[in-house]
Order: sequence, then structure tokens, then C-alpha cells
Amino acid sequence: MVIAVVAPTAVALAVLLLLAAAAAATSRAFSSATVAAAGASSGLLSSAFTGVAANRIAAGVTAGFLVLLATRWVMLSLLVATMVITWHRLLHDQRGDDERRRVEGIAKWLEDLRDTLRGSSVGAEEALEQVARRPPTSIAAPLQHFLLHLRQGLRTEEALGYLADELAHPTADAAIAAIRLVIGGSTGAGRLYGTVNALAGAARDEVAARERIDRTRAVYQSSMKRLVIIGALLVCYLRFASGGLLDPYNTPAGQLVLALPLSLWLGCVLWLRSLCGYESR
Repeated sequence: MVIAVVAPTAVALAVLLLLAAAAAATSRAFSSATVAAAGASSGLLSSAFTGVAANRIAAGVTAGFLVLLATRWVMLSLLVATMVITWHRLLHDQRGDDERRRVEGIAKWLEDLRDTLRGSSVGAEEALEQVARRPPTSIAAPLQHFLLHLRQGLRTEEALGYLADELAHPTADAAIAAIRLVIGGSTGAGRLYGTVNALAGAARDEVAARERIDRTRAVYQSSMKRLVIIGALLVCYLRFASGGLLDPYNTPAGQLVLALPLSLWLGCVLWLRSLCGYESR
């Protein structure tokens, strides 16, 4: 008797929670669209990201609700909703891609600076300004800030210090240190081309190494996708083709027991996810 009363109550409560989350996601998406129509450029960018997040939440809530209707398993519906919402972060490490693009931008910046120093008779300061006017996309903001600092009257050495802080990469630090020595008169300008050339080669080698790492990460990502798909197909098969084999999971106690295999499966997915990411040292 208790089980017969509690189980529908738990299902109804989960349905209410999913519907409330769906309403919140819809309201968030609507408000972001209103902000986008208002017109500020920064508002457009932030609202676009907000809309994407709201769409993912709505998709996750919908998937969880459908699973709940089909199986009446609260734990499984919550897991499915969480997986759908976090799918883009679970199977892809955006930080690794951003870091590789940043290193590639630094390599292109150094190569452009090297070519400018070799192909003209301009000094280091003028070469820096010329290169900063056509920056790589991934490091456009730091180089634009560098130009802004120069226009505001800062000395080139100070502007380079701010640039090094924004780029925050050892290769960029070494190149900027060499440039500051030349500008400050501590060393001859003739050595700058060779130093920048060597550092550009080092940055390009790092890009190649990261690409090799990304190929290894792709193997683990494929394994994780297969684990998710096989797990979903297995649960669907057992739920709808095994007769009454899984009926004990329909009770509140069964739902608590179900949390154990679902947690073990999720732990395997998260372990594979950790193998797909970069470790900051």
C-alpha cells in the first residue's frame, strides 16, 4: 500500500520539477530575445550565449520528461536530463581548443613580426605597431589593447608588459622580453630577428604537438560516445523487451538501488571525460 502511494507521488513530483525547469528555461530564452532586440552590441553577445544555454536546458528537461513518461524511473529521467544539458561540455573540452588557437595565434604573430623585421628597414617599435594592426583572430584583443596603450601615451616597454600579461604564454614572454631589451638599448637590434625566428619556430612546434594530443583526445571522445550510446540502447532493450525482469525498479526502494549502477556508469563516463581534457601545470 505504501509503495503504491509513494511511487506515483514521486513521479508526479519529478514531473512538476521538470515542468518548472522548462518554464524557467522558456522565460530565460524569452528575456534574452528581448534584450537582443533592444540593440546594444554587448547585450547581443551575452544574450546569444544565454539563449543557447536556455535551449539546452529546455532540451534536457524535455528528454527527461519523455524518459519519465516511458519508464516511470525518476533516477533515470534525472540522469538523462543532466546528460542532455551537459552534453556539449561532457564530450568536448573547449578549453583545449581555445588554448591551441591561442598558441597558433602567438605563432602567427611572431612569424608576421619576423617577416616584417626581415622585409623592411623599420625598427622594432614600428614593426610591432604594423603587426598589431593585422592581428590573428585568437589574440586580436590583447594586440588591440597594446595599440590602445600606445595611443594613450604609454611607453612601448610598458605596453609590452601589459601585452605579456594578457597573452600569458612562455613563448610570448620570451619574445616580449627580447623586444624590450632591444627597445631599451640593452642589446643590439641585429639579434632580434634571430630570436623572433627561433621563438616562432618553437610556437609552431607547440601547435603541432597539441594537434597530436588532440588526435589522442579524439580517441577517448569516441570511446565515451560509444559508452553513452551502448548504455542507452541496453537500458531501452532491457526496459521494453525483458518482460517483468526490471519491475522491481518501479518501487521507491528499487529506484534507490538503481542509483548504484547509474552512478557507476556515470563514473565511467566522467573518467573518460577526464582523459579528454588538458591539465594545467
